[in-house]
Amino acid sequence: MSSGLQAQAAIQLYEGRSADYDNTWHVSFAERFASHVNFSQGQHVLDLACGTGLLTYIEADAVGPTGRVVGVDVTPGMLQRAMAKKQRESARFAHVEFHEGDILSLNTIEPLQGQKFDVITVASALVLFPDPVAAIRHWAGYLNPGGIVAMDSTHPKNLVAGIVLERTAKRLGMEMPYHREWSKSEQSLRDVMTAAGLDVVQVVTIENQSGYGKREYDVSDGIMQFISNVITGMAQTIFADSEVRRKAKDIFEEEWEKLAEHGKIEEVDSVFLGIAQEASQILSEDVVFSGGCRCGGVRYRSSAQPSPITFCHCRACQQVSGSGSLPFIEIPTESLRMTSTITLKSLWLSEKAERTFCGSCGAPITMKYISDGKVTECYVTMGSVDTEKFKGEFPKIEQHIYVKEKALWEVLPDDGAPRYEVTREDDMRAQSA
Repeated sequence: MSSGLQAQAAIQLYEGRSADYDNTWHVSFAERFASHVNFSQGQHVLDLACGTGLLTYIEADAVGPTGRVVGVDVTPGMLQRAMAKKQRESARFAHVEFHEGDILSLNTIEPLQGQKFDVITVASALVLFPDPVAAIRHWAGYLNPGGIVAMDSTHPKNLVAGIVLERTAKRLGMEMPYHREWSKSEQSLRDVMTAAGLDVVQVVTIENQSGYGKREYDVSDGIMQFISNVITGMAQTIFADSEVRRKAKDIFEEEWEKLAEHGKIEEVDSVFLGIAQEASQILSEDVVFSGGCRCGGVRYRSSAQPSPITFCHCRACQQVSGSGSLPFIEIPTESLRMTSTITLKSLWLSEKAERTFCGSCGAPITMKYISDGKVTECYVTMGSVDTEKFKGEFPKIEQHIYVKEKALWEVLPDDGAPRYEVTREDDMRAQSA
């Protein structure tokens, strides 16, 4: 299907739904979708297939007035409602703009020419396009280096009437903006993002997308599904011709029956949500080592060889790690590149040092000492390092510090490394005093 035909089919499918779109499950799903993306103040965000702006305005609040959010959609009715919301709160959403256009041809939208974005979101739309890899590759061209894209695809048993409509239209040789057959699992979404040249950060399953969980239909329900989706529902304009509709009815019921297992057709209310990152700059770096948290929401890379390992036994490190100590390696600040900050959180236990950790799985990631607003020392936790991908000489244990605060139950290893009550410098000053 050409881009133009696909766009026309999408307009036919969604124009009639625009009036009631904000009264559906899409409202809560937009909130859940946004919760998986770590927006920051000042970011520039491109929301594709933005519809009535449900996700767009959540993003606008997240990036704040210093940011910018651009929504693009091909359906006039959807955009009219999105822009009406801005008019009602023009001061609050002065940094939001909308453009009508085909998101498979962003190069034809004049205000987007030469523009780059920190985040691109595509909610409830990826399966509308016949070639998801080509679509994602096109969108990725509008990402800043290291920028992220978030998108979802359907569970193979989600909205089963949509599967049947897709197959029905295909057999009739008609244009239908449903192309779901490829979306089988989390791995399917991961594969298309990778094939598009992106660095996949995370793919998760969101259950209860619209609130019903799981349900079953009988084979005999096929005719009612045809009526609710084709005669009175979202696809009535696509199958408007009476002769086509008659043929579609027979095919629909036949394809519906093919989905049955033991006389029942199961519907699963789930989607797969993927977060991926622009990879060109990452791949061109001379990476010495990489690392991240357990769940994958935080990732980093270093282009410099690290220092030897320091074990810190201070009470703060015990508490944030849940262990007797935290091993760190030091690297030059400029060599550290955060490649995913989706779940990255900051913790200040003093005015001098900022710790970061994953807000999802809890893994400690970095510790940076700050002076006059500048980072003077930068450390990453050894436990977060991808040791199997480490290049060069692997760091050895150099020292144990803050031994005076060592946990009562901890037994220090006989590793030959010196032990300091506080730090080497502090201990030397105490001895010379």
